[in-house]
Amino acid sequence: MNSTNDFSIEYSREYQWYSVYEFGEYPRGSVLEGQTMKSFRDSFDTLEKAQAAYPQAEVGFRDPNNTFNHLPDYEMSAREEEDFFVEGGDY
Repeated sequence: MNSTNDFSIEYSREYQWYSVYEFGEYPRGSVLEGQTMKSFRDSFDTLEKAQAAYPQAEVGFRDPNNTFNHLPDYEMSAREEEDFFVEGGDY
């Protein structure tokens, strides 16, 4: 899905700096398992500094487009959660 050097540089109008994010995949056991994980890595006061530190990064906002559609729309009991999220569902 994502390479080991999958980064973006995004400008924050609120903080007036450039943030660097790394993209990966949520691990097994996460409610977002298999979906894109976007993690903050660093910030810089100029785009030039960000690009010098992360030359492989793409410039511009990138939405990981995660969804929660795979989750039930009601509160489950502990037993239901175990059956739903763990293969086999046995304690």
